[in-house]
Amino acid sequence: MTYCKSMVMLKKILFVLSILHFWALHTLSAQEIISSVTINTPKLQTADPKIFKSLKTALEEFLNNRKWTDDAYDPAEKIEMNVIITIDEELSQTSFKAQLTIQASRPAYNSSYNSVLFQYLDKDFYFNYGEFEVLDFTEGQFSSNLTSTIAYYAYVVLGMDYDSFSELGGEKYLNKALDIVNAVPRGAAKGWTMQEGDRNRYWLIENLTNVRMQTFRRAMYQYHLLGLDRLSKEETRADGITAIEKALSMVRDANQAYPATMLVQLFVNAKRDEILNIFTVADLKTRRKIYEYMVKLDGTHAGDYQKLTVP
Repeated sequence: MTYCKSMVMLKKILFVLSILHFWALHTLSAQEIISSVTINTPKLQTADPKIFKSLKTALEEFLNNRKWTDDAYDPAEKIEMNVIITIDEELSQTSFKAQLTIQASRPAYNSSYNSVLFQYLDKDFYFNYGEFEVLDFTEGQFSSNLTSTIAYYAYVVLGMDYDSFSELGGEKYLNKALDIVNAVPRGAAKGWTMQEGDRNRYWLIENLTNVRMQTFRRAMYQYHLLGLDRLSKEETRADGITAIEKALSMVRDANQAYPATMLVQLFVNAKRDEILNIFTVADLKTRRKIYEYMVKLDGTHAGDYQKLTVP
């Protein structure tokens, strides 16, 4: 009898362990984003510092544990997304004005190199948060500026990542970001409307979903999958460099079709050093062509590209 009871207990334990194993695998496969959150409080005066420790944990769980897409990501495919919140002003003990930096990178195939996909400083980030507050977000609804803003950037990053693997592949997620913009009640928070300048959340998603910028989005596929992902192997490196050259010409064309967009400026800021490193070893004719492209796209940093013209 004792033996039978032991066997039953063992089976129950094994069953529970199998469920936990399945849950762990499912959770890992659900994660598309690996996020690290940093909160800087240089001007902290009255708010309890424990609030920001709680906020850091809550935001990392919000980004890392939520299933943002219908796809399963392998560990090597996951997007690294760094979130930095710098508190500028305490409006109350639970209400803050801050600057939000989002940086996301995408792994290059068959290498340890991560390429910056998106990098942006949002200077109009207002939010409320109390210690241990549960972060709630429902698509199509505005519950708080904190979760709407973070979810918005998550979808922007996912859209750009999908665009880098297939032509216009991020459409679904860019539209989700657009839905968030449209769900924000008028006057609820700053940074969501076209009237607040030409460099904010509204204009970022406007650029990404504007038909005039589809050439730019197609260039991201050309640059990353056909270009960057081929640089690690000697036999495909030349094709990869040619693809990146073509991608930059496409970005130039998009910039001519829709001049002075924030999207092109974000691209050159993120890719400047990478482009220089890639083409430093190219032949002189190619380097001079890249110089011509980049001076038109990134004129304020023309001096950085001068080295490409040196024989």
